[in-house]
Amino acid sequence: MVARGSETLSRERILCRLQDIPDGHARGFNPVNREDRLFAVRRGGQVRVYLNSCPHNWRPLDFAQDRFLSADGHDIVCYAHGAHFSIDTGECTDGVCLGQFLITVPSRIEDGMILIPLELPQTPE
Repeated sequence: MVARGSETLSRERILCRLQDIPDGHARGFNPVNREDRLFAVRRGGQVRVYLNSCPHNWRPLDFAQDRFLSADGHDIVCYAHGAHFSIDTGECTDGVCLGQFLITVPSRIEDGMILIPLELPQTPE
């Protein structure tokens, strides 16, 4: 539960501290159960959070723990078939799912903590 002035927001949970994700890196999470897999990418004080699911076949993107980014750190990569996604928008910019999007998880940073909704978006499986 997060208090903001007189408003209490109980529909959010803490994903992690911002400092838990090194700048320019990504980190995977299983916040509730195996079906709730997501990952966060940090660039400075900004974080983008997505479901860990490729729109090509709704399978996880990473081949090893926390391995979501291209070697140069500029793209999110699905290691199953090499699709590349924009970190900022989640749009596939190269590969079999060109023009499709990763599913964004709304997030915000407050007091150094990354907050996400209690109820996560779902894949269309």
